[in-house]
Amino acid sequence: MSGGPRFTRSGPVHFQPLERELAPVTRYFRGRLLNAGCGDRDIGAWLAALGVAEVTSYDIASTLPGAVIGPLEKMPFEDSSFDTILCNAVLEHVEKVDEVVAELARVLRPGGHAVIAVPFLQPYHECPSDFRRYTEDGLVALGAKAGLATVEVNPVHSAAQTIGWILWAIAEEKGRLMRALVWPLVFVWTRLSLATDKKIVRNANTYQIVFRRHEAS
Repeated sequence: MSGGPRFTRSGPVHFQPLERELAPVTRYFRGRLLNAGCGDRDIGAWLAALGVAEVTSYDIASTLPGAVIGPLEKMPFEDSSFDTILCNAVLEHVEKVDEVVAELARVLRPGGHAVIAVPFLQPYHECPSDFRRYTEDGLVALGAKAGLATVEVNPVHSAAQTIGWILWAIAEEKGRLMRALVWPLVFVWTRLSLATDKKIVRNANTYQIVFRRHEAS
């Protein structure tokens, strides 16, 4: 992370960069990695520095050079194609989530790991739609239905980011006066509280879950 971004910001809300969010699970990144729902953010060099041999970026739309374009519900990859899958902040935006998770499980090799992050306490944010939120229990059940075993679950973000983001989303709907009152509070509070609070495990902003595909029998 040396020389990398110190934080990212959405409106007045500060967040730690994606690389720091993924720091607790980097030991699972190896071999051929599928970045499912990659968007326009290129983290290939960072993944390569961790020892990932090859990164395939995939999304319904992306400006990344070499990205494979298509729906997550039906991907153009052979069974067991990838050692690792990263699917970060994506599942809340897909309509047929069971189909997407089943497809992720299909292209993951037996014994491979999928790192998936999904919000629990976040305001509405369309991309282009926003369908759902998940508790830890819900994510575990979602993976089990697709034949994926849970390895670990981590909270992501702080109370400041959870409450601050919700406050700002409400302020945007309420109007100019509310925005003027809320902006400085949220800006300062989230800037001072960037790191994930690992003590918040039942009411996390986001859950980051690591699944393992069962070995072939």
